[in-house]
Amino acid sequence: MITGLPSPSSAGQDRKGSKRMRRAHLSIWAIIGGMLALGALALFLDNLQDTDLADPTKGLTTDFKSSDIAETTLIRFADQARERGIDFSHGSGKRTRMLPEDNAGGLAWGDIDGDGDWDLYIVNFPTVTGDVEANANRLYRNDDGQFTDITNEAGVSDPDGFGMGASFADYDGDGDQDLYVSNYGPNRLFRNSGSGVFEEVAHQAGVNDSLWGTGVTWGDYDRDGHLDFYVCNYVNFDAEGFEPGYVSSFGAYMVPFTLNPNSFDPQPNRLYRNRGDGTFEEVAEKAGVSNFQGRSFSAVFCDLDGDGWLDLYVNNDVSTNKLYRNMGGEFQDEGPIFFSDFSTLSGTADPRGSMGLSVGEIGFMTGKPDGLPDLFITHWVAQENAFYQSLVIPGHGVEYRDKTRRFRLGELSLDMVGWGCALADFDLDGRPDIAVANGSTLEEKNDPTQLRAESVFIFWNDGKIFHNVAPYTGDPLAERYWARGLATADFDSDGDVDIAIAINQGQPLLLQNQTITQNHSLVLKLKGPDAARFGAKVELDLGTTTQTQWWGADVTYLGMHAPDLIFGLGQNQSAHQIRIHWADGKTTIRDNVQAGTATIHHPATSTPMP
Repeated sequence: MITGLPSPSSAGQDRKGSKRMRRAHLSIWAIIGGMLALGALALFLDNLQDTDLADPTKGLTTDFKSSDIAETTLIRFADQARERGIDFSHGSGKRTRMLPEDNAGGLAWGDIDGDGDWDLYIVNFPTVTGDVEANANRLYRNDDGQFTDITNEAGVSDPDGFGMGASFADYDGDGDQDLYVSNYGPNRLFRNSGSGVFEEVAHQAGVNDSLWGTGVTWGDYDRDGHLDFYVCNYVNFDAEGFEPGYVSSFGAYMVPFTLNPNSFDPQPNRLYRNRGDGTFEEVAEKAGVSNFQGRSFSAVFCDLDGDGWLDLYVNNDVSTNKLYRNMGGEFQDEGPIFFSDFSTLSGTADPRGSMGLSVGEIGFMTGKPDGLPDLFITHWVAQENAFYQSLVIPGHGVEYRDKTRRFRLGELSLDMVGWGCALADFDLDGRPDIAVANGSTLEEKNDPTQLRAESVFIFWNDGKIFHNVAPYTGDPLAERYWARGLATADFDSDGDVDIAIAINQGQPLLLQNQTITQNHSLVLKLKGPDAARFGAKVELDLGTTTQTQWWGADVTYLGMHAPDLIFGLGQNQSAHQIRIHWADGKTTIRDNVQAGTATIHHPATSTPMP
């Protein structure tokens, strides 16, 4: 066993009975067969060209090449991590060819002190040898756009953890943001004392799961007024006795089994139901969402069918994705809330290697806006990303159609491995653009200690299709990286969307949006209990068009965007109307809201805003 990789307890993983295990193993062998074919295709494509050095548009049809529009984009980003005070280096500096280290690299935005500035938490893992504390997680407090490392005084370094992802939420309803950290090994729950100091309470709260935790999503799925959350788990990684040698065969380095997720059994996910007393009950199997055959990276609680109850979508790697419909609308008076698997019926049982997940409404691009969430998903090499548009079927609920190639997002992503992502309006023209963090899991042919770096995508939306404008947005995005987590926030409070990107075995990017535009924005802050905020649907009506976003539902990969909703107004200086459909069923409507920042309170927490 490599000394730098802890062995998380696997107790309780195999208690499902022999029948379920037989089904799981049959499924695993079926998936392995498919993935071997896919791996052969990936290697074939890789041998045809050096995909990380070549023009990613080489060989594509004219329709998919960068257009003249991309070269004239006004979107601009500048990396200001160091000058803003973020001095961080991820990992140990040298790979040991293990899945946990290659998949790692999460980060999350949260306002830990309630001052309105978005603070940044970056997840790390310890070195194989050396200073463990130096490679611990870091918390940077934001003061008017300048960052200060307050990790040690806040008590959130987690030096003994092997960090994967993070997210902020007020789980105990005391008005400040707490922090949950997923690990390869026991997860952590840091309770915010309100004074800038956190207490680690995962064991007391019953959420210190020891499996390989990855993505997290929050939401009051049973509408009891208490915030619940769902934790994705990956595989039962076991490298006992393996040493990271670099054996060459026929002039090429051999890829070890420790880099293949198919080598390891999947782990069940966790659904933590909040009891309201600071503790949680784990109910994933009881609720029908354990997803025990999946290898999960990301998940989102969001009302996908518009019935007022939070559904659950789960991204799985080399396992089919899952859409679980919340049955509370039909059976809320007949016992505990449960979910039904609608993956096949909805057309979302995607078998590709899915990592990042974003939620938004792009129906206007096809002339069929329905006000329901559409799903953008990032994938592994040779699989291209996916953009599922919802389609209401009378009498049959919601189906999804993959519009990736129609939107010109498919072929450009074939050579890439996509991770964190965001749907955000970077130029404030009223149309959501897309950012994708890419980074290969394939090794350099002549140096297996290094992964292959790849370019970040910035897709500008012209209303019909997307254009990759990243190479023209400034020097930082003309480079290639081992990018993983990606999270957006208006960290400098100037009304536009900035980006933070975690770099595996490298230094993060803090991309300040420097786009020069006459367009206006509306930054919407929702105030109220997190049980009512997470999953809240917000509609902004400009009179001729309507934009829709969901609070806290754009979940990315191993991280969390700042939950404030930033709407591009174009040349409009106000919104005709804003409609907030809180997750607890209440509704708030505001008319004639001016550009700038608007704060709207939950009806139960304050008097209506004038």
